[in-house]
Amino acid sequence: METTYEIIKTHDDHDSDDVVMHGKFKGFGYKGKKDGKIGLIRCPECGQENYSLAVAKGQCCWCGFKANL
Repeated sequence: METTYEIIKTHDDHDSDDVVMHGKFKGFGYKGKKDGKIGLIRCPECGQENYSLAVAKGQCCWCGFKANL
């Protein structure tokens, strides 16, 4: 199943927008407004909450899913 991304815009004074990802599970994270990279909080492929130190990298520490291609 292909993962789709939904960007939810936040107020202009915030430094990131919210991201909802739809895959096998519902994942979520954030997208930096300056660099455009996605921080992966919950993986849409395995459904696990990501390890805190791996969130900013955008890769799931459990299954290897990469939010930034």
